[in-house]
Amino acid sequence: MALLDVEGLRFKYKDVNLFNDCAFRILPNDHIVLVGDNGTGKSTFMKLICKNLIPDAGKVIWMNNVTYAYLDQHLKVTDNISIQDYIVDVFKPLFDKEALMNSYYDKLATCPEYEYEKWMSYAESIQHELDNSNFYWINSTLGNMVNGLGIAEYGMDTKLGNLSGGQRAKVYLAKLLLEEPDVLLMDEPTNFLDTAHIEWLAKYLKDFKKAFVVISHDEWFLNEIAGTVYNLNNKNMVRYNMPYQQYLKEREIREEQYLADYKKQQEFIKRTETFIAKNIVRATTSKQAKSRRKMLERIDKIEKPKNHEPMHITFPFSKGLGQEVLKLNKLTVGYGDKKVLEDLDFLLKQNQKVVILGHNGVGKSTIIKTIMDIIKPIDGTYTWNPSADLNYFAQEEFYADNVTPVEYLRYYYHLKTDGELRTILASAGIKGDLAIKPMNELSGGEQTKVRLALMSMKKSNVLIFDEPTNHLDILSKAELWDSIDQFPGSVILVTHEDDFYEGLVDLKLDFGD
Repeated sequence: MALLDVEGLRFKYKDVNLFNDCAFRILPNDHIVLVGDNGTGKSTFMKLICKNLIPDAGKVIWMNNVTYAYLDQHLKVTDNISIQDYIVDVFKPLFDKEALMNSYYDKLATCPEYEYEKWMSYAESIQHELDNSNFYWINSTLGNMVNGLGIAEYGMDTKLGNLSGGQRAKVYLAKLLLEEPDVLLMDEPTNFLDTAHIEWLAKYLKDFKKAFVVISHDEWFLNEIAGTVYNLNNKNMVRYNMPYQQYLKEREIREEQYLADYKKQQEFIKRTETFIAKNIVRATTSKQAKSRRKMLERIDKIEKPKNHEPMHITFPFSKGLGQEVLKLNKLTVGYGDKKVLEDLDFLLKQNQKVVILGHNGVGKSTIIKTIMDIIKPIDGTYTWNPSADLNYFAQEEFYADNVTPVEYLRYYYHLKTDGELRTILASAGIKGDLAIKPMNELSGGEQTKVRLALMSMKKSNVLIFDEPTNHLDILSKAELWDSIDQFPGSVILVTHEDDFYEGLVDLKLDFGD
């Protein structure tokens, strides 16, 4: 029996259907990955099955007593609580039971003899519950989780508000996994994980005895965890009961058939409409023409195949530089008095492309923010070539309420017309209504494309990217790779995706163990 059944699902945004009578189900022990291009509605679908949104039509039916937990790609976590308190809160009901059990044992010392069996029975009953819940393995379970995701090194007493966005995301993920619901629902869980921690999570999910649904654009991760693939395309959901690599081959066959069926139906519709136009007013054939018109009104029309919206982004080059672009001299970076990386010496040369590697919290983003003068160095110096024109993509961006992509770009280039800004956005794959949709309602990948469109408006000779591939679909990553590769200036890149920087950079700066 299905843990979740979705039937006839429809959801509109500005009178445009995102889904056409979608069907979806989660069976016990299903290991599902949900894939599709940016903007097809994967995150919206996840919010619908979590009941964070209400569908316009159809049913979302969870089996009684099934528990599920949802990891959002845009995390919002309370700041003023320690990692320890936040995570251990998962086990609070068990600790409360232990406290109650101990209070019953305490009563044995003072209670009348005739009540002894009663309090002993109460205590033993709770003891049995704790044993069945593996209560006395909590420390081991917790240790495996925080070490596997690299959280322990932050210090378990550290407040969430003092962590980076990526670090907080890992803490939230750890708590979600420790809750062990019947169904895990995760939207881009690898976005803020290092390679080693992605590998740990992949193994955890492969061994997971219950069900999960994961949205991801990381092909290696998908290959590792997928038992079933749902592809969201052309406003419909198709289930593939097969591993990811096999799905890729099967999808290609089905998409070719879908296109053939669409073309065939369009030809039929065109012939029928031509017949109706010619015969609707003729007395001898009017009845036949009206009959065909009714038939066309009832026909289930195949949705026009939606192709990937390509990014044609060029990062314009400003001017050449001398051999020395950026020089670090005994640079120490961190926050306040807390040192993250010390005594850094490095020289970035003209036209050199460099990737900065290392686990979350090692200081990759801290280096970037320091050389961008967002935070001050603790010690040492960094020196840019006076002719350096910097173009920066930050890991995290926050948007004013209801600001649209057009308005977002106009804030920086206020003399540009709507038409000019729309053309620039279209080159990044943000077309039509997406250009006037609030940024906070766009998918993570679409937001990234808007920010890349902004970068394409600035002439520079140094590009600086802090995790630019987060949320981008596979084809968009390849297009961004090409754009960076063709840039004739220097590039500083932070990414956790090996596949993205291989063949792109000249030098690796690894701050790992």
